[in-house]
Amino acid sequence: MEETGITREVLKISLFIFNKLFKNRMSFAGEKVRGYLKTLNDKRDIERVETEYYIRKISIVILMALAGSFLSILMYVSQGSSEKLIEGKELRRNEDGDGEYTAHLIASDESGKELGRYDVSVKERVYTKEETDALFESASKEMERVILLDNESLDRVESDLKLPEKLDGYPFSISWSVDNYELVHYDGRLEKDLISKEGEIVSLTAKYKYGDYDYSQVLHANLVPRQLSASEQVYESLRKLIKQNDEQTINEGSFELPKDIQGKHVSWSEHVEDNSLMILIITLIGGAASYVLRDKELKRGIENRSMQMLSDYPQLVSRLALYLGAGMTMRNIFERLGINYAKKRERGAPSRYVYEEILRTVREMGAGVPEAIAYENFGLRCQNREYTRLSALLSQNLRKGNSEMLKILQEESKKAFEERMDRVRKLGEEAGTRLLLPMIMMLVIVMVIIMIPAYLSF
Repeated sequence: MEETGITREVLKISLFIFNKLFKNRMSFAGEKVRGYLKTLNDKRDIERVETEYYIRKISIVILMALAGSFLSILMYVSQGSSEKLIEGKELRRNEDGDGEYTAHLIASDESGKELGRYDVSVKERVYTKEETDALFESASKEMERVILLDNESLDRVESDLKLPEKLDGYPFSISWSVDNYELVHYDGRLEKDLISKEGEIVSLTAKYKYGDYDYSQVLHANLVPRQLSASEQVYESLRKLIKQNDEQTINEGSFELPKDIQGKHVSWSEHVEDNSLMILIITLIGGAASYVLRDKELKRGIENRSMQMLSDYPQLVSRLALYLGAGMTMRNIFERLGINYAKKRERGAPSRYVYEEILRTVREMGAGVPEAIAYENFGLRCQNREYTRLSALLSQNLRKGNSEMLKILQEESKKAFEERMDRVRKLGEEAGTRLLLPMIMMLVIVMVIIMIPAYLSF
C-alpha cells in the first residue's frame, strides 16, 4: 500500500489487529467474502487481496470510533442540563426572551402506575412593573461596566466601547444614539485618529424597552488618545503608512507596502485560512459512514457481474452457433472471440466479465490445460447456471463430436433470448415499484400546496 501520513499509521494498526484477532478465525461470512474477492479479482495472491480488504475495513472502524468519541464528548459538553421539572412538583419557566417550550411529562400514581402522558406548553416569564423597574436599575449599573470593555472608566476612554443591544440576564431590548458619530460609530468603535490630544466628551444614550415599558440612560464618555506601547506604535505606524500609500495610488493597479519601519526591514506574507482540520473531520465521518456499506458494495459488485454475464449470454451463444456453423472448431471460436475482445479493449472499449473469462480460458489452453477441463473451469468461474450448462455442452461436444452441437446451440440461443426478455420484463416491473415512493411523496407535496392556502383562507 502506498498511503502516507495518518492513513498509513491507521493501516499499520489495522494490520496488527487483523493478525492478532481475525487472521486465523475466519467464519462462514469470511469464507463468503473470500469467494467474492476471488471472483472480482483475477489475481493469484488472493491472500494479499483479502488482507488488504480486511485491514481497510478495520481502519474504517478505528476512524469511526475516533470520530464518534469526539462527537459524543462535544455533544455531552454542549448539551448541559435540560431538566425543567423542579423536584417533581413545578415546571420552571424560561426567562423573558428565551421563548416558550414544550415539556413531555408522565403522570404516575403512588404505586408507580402510569396515569397518562402530557405535552405541556410552558410560556416564558413576564415581569411586573415593579420587577421591571428594579431590573432597569440593575441593568443601568451593569451597563456602566459592560460598555467599558478594556477601558478603566468612562472618565478616560482610550479604546473601543461596547454598545450592546441586549444584556445577558435582562429582558430589555436596547437601542443607542450618539451625539458625535464622527468619533464613535453605532457599534462603539472609535475613530482614534480624530480624537484631539485634549480629549473629547461624547454623550451616549441607551433606550431600554420591555413590552409597554420604556427607560432611558445617558452616559458621558471622555475620549482621550491612547498611550501606545512600542509594539502598538509600530502597528499604528504601519497601518497609517498602508492607508497613506493606498490613498496616494488609488488610480493605479496596485500599491506598494512599507519596506521598513523605525529602521527595521518589513517583509510581508498573505494570511491564508487553514481549514485542514475541518476537512479531516469530515473525511473521517465519511469513512465511518462508508464502512457499513463496504461488504454490501462487494456483494453488489458480484451481483452486477452476474447481471452483466447474464445479459451477454444470449449474444455469446449466438456467436458460438454462428462460428460453429461456419465450420470453425470450438477452440478456434474461443481464440477468435478472445482476440477480437482484446483488440476492442485496446481501442478503449469497456470491460466485459464473460470475455475476460474467455481470454483466461484461451490462456489456460495455450498453457497446456486440456480443452475439456478448460471449458469446465470456464463454467465454474462464471458462477451462473447458464454458463455451467454451456460448459457442460462444450465438454460433451469434445467427447461425442459436433454433429448435434450446432442444433443444440441454436436451441440454447433461442432459449437464452427468451429468458433475457423475461428478465427485462421483471426489471421493468421492479422499476415501477421503486417509483411508487417518489410518486407518493410528490402527491403529498401537491396536497400540501393545495390544502395550506385553502386552510389559511378561512
